[in-house]
Amino acid sequence: MKIIKINQFVAATLLVSLSLLVNAQADTYVYQKADGTTLLTDKKIKKRGFKLKRIHRDQFTKKKKKSHRKKSQRNRIGCGLLSASMIDQKTRPYLGEIKKYSRMYGVDENLVRAIIRQESCFKPKAKSRVGAMGLMQLMPDTAKHLGIKNAWKPDQNIKGGVKYISRQLTRFNGDKRLALAAYNAGPGAVLKYNGVPPYRETQNYVGSIMEEYQRLKTHRNTKKIATWSKRTKMTDDFHIFWGQK
Repeated sequence: MKIIKINQFVAATLLVSLSLLVNAQADTYVYQKADGTTLLTDKKIKKRGFKLKRIHRDQFTKKKKKSHRKKSQRNRIGCGLLSASMIDQKTRPYLGEIKKYSRMYGVDENLVRAIIRQESCFKPKAKSRVGAMGLMQLMPDTAKHLGIKNAWKPDQNIKGGVKYISRQLTRFNGDKRLALAAYNAGPGAVLKYNGVPPYRETQNYVGSIMEEYQRLKTHRNTKKIATWSKRTKMTDDFHIFWGQK
């Protein structure tokens, strides 16, 4: 650890050329002792009697932290910032598998779509910090237990995820909120708290998926009504044309 002992006036003057006093790629810490002595060092001091006055960041550290901050922000960008139409576009490549396995395991396809949106934003190569994989973020042990050989393949991943949420719906008597909480925090946590666990992540998770689920249901019903109205008008026009009305 490099320590340079100087008085307070000189310390203020020398801060402009700290790169000459410490490593080129190190921060500089300015401490003041009880007797007024000022110390410059490239290491933190945790002893009593040393008061931290300021930290001079070197340019290398600043750039590194700025780059890390940008990367973290990019990682946080998900479907929450996308419009409904953009989310629907991301869904299209997987609609066939979603419909197929939703019918197979008796799960509302809108719920499956909402789960995938929350879990991965329809990114087949998504991987969490704890190792969850793919569109529906299957953990390796869970995937193995469900009979999924390659959780990175969208078809198998969706099959495993739908199969798992189907089991949770059965376990909790069709209660979607509890099934979703079990999908996120595990069924043991739901049973322990006799409801959605008081974990902020799980509560936000359940709320976000249920909101998207309701949006999809409303959008689908609106689309059906519009289609039915269009067909009715076409039928009426046909009858009018042939003089049946």
